[in-house]
Amino acid sequence: MFADSFRCGRKLVSSGDSSGDLMRKCGEPRYKDRGQAMVRVDGVTRKVGVERWYYKKSSRSLQHVIVLYRGRVTAVEVGGR
Repeated sequence: MFADSFRCGRKLVSSGDSSGDLMRKCGEPRYKDRGQAMVRVDGVTRKVGVERWYYKKSSRSLQHVIVLYRGRVTAVEVGGR
């Protein structure tokens, strides 16, 4: 499932935010990895290299995966517990 934004406390992370904004709003992720994802670039959807930052607030909350392309948030994936 995808979301347009992700709330870190009172702050909101949205598509287009920089990785620096993400760090200031949410802090260090649980972990990071690199991979491939379909991303819309210059009006065209294509497979590109991305970085994924994983956040989980508590054992009862859902995991959120923030997808970054070229240092910018491009998607928020909402996963399982």
